[in-house]
Amino acid sequence: MNIIPLAAESLGVRSSAVFVETGDVKILIDPGVSLAPRRFGLPPHRLEIKAMNESWRVIKEFAARADVLIITHYHFDHFDPTEPVLFNGKTLLIKHPKENINASQRARARELARNFRTLPRRVEFADNNRFEFGGTVIRFSPALPHGPGTKVGWVVGTSIREGSSCFLYTSDVEGASLPEHARFILSENPDVLYLDGPLTYLMGQGFSPDDLRSSIGNICAVIETARTETVILDHHLLRDPHWRDHLAEVFAKAGKRGRRIVTAAGFLGREDEALEAKRKGLFEQYPDEPEEPLMRSRNFQLSKELHK
Repeated sequence: MNIIPLAAESLGVRSSAVFVETGDVKILIDPGVSLAPRRFGLPPHRLEIKAMNESWRVIKEFAARADVLIITHYHFDHFDPTEPVLFNGKTLLIKHPKENINASQRARARELARNFRTLPRRVEFADNNRFEFGGTVIRFSPALPHGPGTKVGWVVGTSIREGSSCFLYTSDVEGASLPEHARFILSENPDVLYLDGPLTYLMGQGFSPDDLRSSIGNICAVIETARTETVILDHHLLRDPHWRDHLAEVFAKAGKRGRRIVTAAGFLGREDEALEAKRKGLFEQYPDEPEEPLMRSRNFQLSKELHK
């Protein structure tokens, strides 16, 4: 099984798009990318816009190669309803557009359906479902809360199993902050886990110190009891410049158990480029550089609905 993170906060953008290739099927999970409209009182720096344009180019390149596209929920850093050509001829496995879904995501799902019309070869609802492609099994969790509550909706986790190998992508559970998040991970017992980290950059705004403690406890439980050798920690967590300090207990536990914790960039053997977390410093270091053309204006505009 070949796992390739395509775009992520550690790669300079808001995304957790990942490509998985087995001997039977090529799968692209959550083909979307966006930027924070404002951080530290500042708009995106030109280097962030450049990273977004490049990330979208890479996502489209891998989407063309994929047999299966998965959409785990309808936030704009996970899918783009305005470029339906991505879905042409693909098998599309999507979070249920009408069940366990909040109003804003239901409207986005309708927009997606209107736009792709008959382009996909096949469309199936993913929630608590199982699909086989030769010897590869894709299994989805039931709808899980997007973090410690459901105010911003629900997501579906995804496990991909080929022989004895299992990759699990949690989607946006904000560090596995609830028991049901951890149960799905432990039930699948992956050897590689892609986990979006706790929402520490919004502490006190829908994410509390108790939620952080629950997340740390659940991550440590996975490290302690599952066979997971590698944990990819990224997405929400890397919007916080001090994310490593918040997860010191997790790193200590992983070190004792001989587990590897990396970002998406680290998994690829690259240095972290968490540009959003560095935005203030970017404007101080490169204040007078020419603007980068914004190639993805529609999705950027939509991303102003920051966390709905």
